[in-house]
Amino acid sequence: MNAVPDQIVSTSNRNRSAISNGSWLLAGVDNRKGLGRRFRDLCVAFAKDLGGTDKLTSTQEATIRQAAGVTLEVEKLQGAIVRGDTIDHEQLVRLSNLQSRLIRQLGIKPGAKKSAAGIDDYLRSKAA
Repeated sequence: MNAVPDQIVSTSNRNRSAISNGSWLLAGVDNRKGLGRRFRDLCVAFAKDLGGTDKLTSTQEATIRQAAGVTLEVEKLQGAIVRGDTIDHEQLVRLSNLQSRLIRQLGIKPGAKKSAAGIDDYLRSKAA
């Protein structure tokens, strides 16, 4: 009989998907094209709002990708409105609500910027 090891053996980076390796790539998506770049930019922006990609859990990363995808769809519908195209307004409302729920689930507050105060600012505020 083979004994089951008590610890999980780590695999090399070559045996993991691009997403597991820290990339925002999705299967079959060319991140060099406009929507791919926008998706990546949204993922990076959401991650930055949460303190950076190195501080994210895998659940947060998955939620960020979902929020970025929904945001892309909302932006496409908004663009169609500006062009004067006919859109499904119910779909826009549903996607906007989903977008809002996902962002709230991540804990990103609308309009709230994280303070980039350094140690010097902190020490000055304590001394005052």
